[in-house]
Amino acid sequence: MRTNADLTIYNKYIDPSTRSEKYQRSQVKAVAWENRKASNTIATGGSISVDQARLFIPFQRGTNYVKAKAWQALSTKTNWWTLQEGDVIVKGLVSDEIGTGFTVTALKAKYDDVLMISSVDTMDSGSPSIQHWQVGAR
Repeated sequence: MRTNADLTIYNKYIDPSTRSEKYQRSQVKAVAWENRKASNTIATGGSISVDQARLFIPFQRGTNYVKAKAWQALSTKTNWWTLQEGDVIVKGLVSDEIGTGFTVTALKAKYDDVLMISSVDTMDSGSPSIQHWQVGAR
């Protein structure tokens, strides 16, 4: 698989002590990222962004990867990452932390390719060199 990008993923979870929404940032290097930029015109004359992306993440990049339910159950999420619907991804390696004072909206304003994961498929057949996760994002 030819790779063309790195990505930053923000895994969303609920902090049990505060019952507030939090994000754990992780970086994954050497993935294949395909963008599709588009917009739909609505009847009132405006337009809505329908940007999409498909990502192909080789299993070899899965160091510290944990399946979604197991990741949510971890008491310490640092150094672990997962792929789940609703998580935020950014094309490239970024160091911003979503939290007090910096929101997902601010992240979208700062970077071009900020999307939310809409689907995750595990492609685990075939040889190890072609096994990967296929991620859809909007």
